[in-house]
Amino acid sequence: MFIATLAVTALFALQQDAAPAAPAATTPKQAAPAAAAAPSRLSIGDPAPKLQYDEWIKGDKIDGIEKGKVHVIEFWATWCGPCITAMPHLSELQKKHPEAVVVSVAASERGPDEAAKISKVRSFVEGKGDTMSYRVVYVGDREKMSKPWMQAAGQNGIPCAFIVDKDSNIAWIGHPMSMDAPLAGVIDGTWDAAAAKKQQDTERAAMEMQRGVSMALREARQTGDYTKAIEALRKALAITPNDAMKMQLFGVLAGPGKQPDEAWKLGEEIYAAKKDDSASMNGLAWMIVDPDAGVEKPNLDLALRAAEAAVKNSKGAEGAMLDTLARVVYLKGDVARAIEIQKDAIAKTPAGNMREGMEKALAEYEAALKKA
Repeated sequence: MFIATLAVTALFALQQDAAPAAPAATTPKQAAPAAAAAPSRLSIGDPAPKLQYDEWIKGDKIDGIEKGKVHVIEFWATWCGPCITAMPHLSELQKKHPEAVVVSVAASERGPDEAAKISKVRSFVEGKGDTMSYRVVYVGDREKMSKPWMQAAGQNGIPCAFIVDKDSNIAWIGHPMSMDAPLAGVIDGTWDAAAAKKQQDTERAAMEMQRGVSMALREARQTGDYTKAIEALRKALAITPNDAMKMQLFGVLAGPGKQPDEAWKLGEEIYAAKKDDSASMNGLAWMIVDPDAGVEKPNLDLALRAAEAAVKNSKGAEGAMLDTLARVVYLKGDVARAIEIQKDAIAKTPAGNMREGMEKALAEYEAALKKA
């Protein structure tokens, strides 16, 4: 059994499907027209957008981003657990680097009432005390901060921090918990912004490829034609080689893509490269024999080698891997052996949905043996 199959299939749809941090609701006066142009892309090395706010919540007010000083602009929300977790660390960084101007921007509060949201943020910040030892502002108008900063930078989740260097350019974008070294480097002048931008561009290209794959797979599932999906997967793999995506391509080729020859060729490559990795081998075998995978003529020899490698590498201790091996052995015609392996799989699996599925498979094998 390959429980991670669904995770592999959905892996590259997550970035497309993941909901961005909920933006603050706007009043009719603030609402942008439907045809409003998307903000320009914001990248490392670009001039920082303006610092704007609707309500100053905590700390000494500043007029905006001041040239000659390093700034940290961090986006958060009262409902965001990871944001709250990062607050003590952000406070430590502000204390460690008092020359940096840290401004935390609450731009994703939920609800239609602006006054209520401001009051909620203010009460929250007051309750945190020294845990939030930095400046805090509230912004309800998406046009002021969310669009020119978060949306323009392609950031869909919070917390998210932007380091602005002394020339008022974006030097780094990322999670505030990962900001220590970049912030220290920007402050002392050793930060390599060009290298950071190169890495950012690579990551963005990979994300765009993943979105393209996700869209192509969605279309394929609707139309039944996987030609474009296979092409998208191949292009993505050529640019950003990835084991999970390679496995995904294998599953499409072997199943709904109906290109078994190509699938088995790729499967052999996966086997040769990952034969010592039990999870990969179990996944490869299960994608061949999964009753729901739609593989019309499964390569059972490849599946057997992969399943046996998975069991060997896991020292026969994983029920899910024994379950996969039992399915392969059953399909190859050795029903009695499949039953013994399946019983072992059940014995090594705790009660729950997985074990219930294994018991159903065992009943299937035992019924087939009786008919033989």
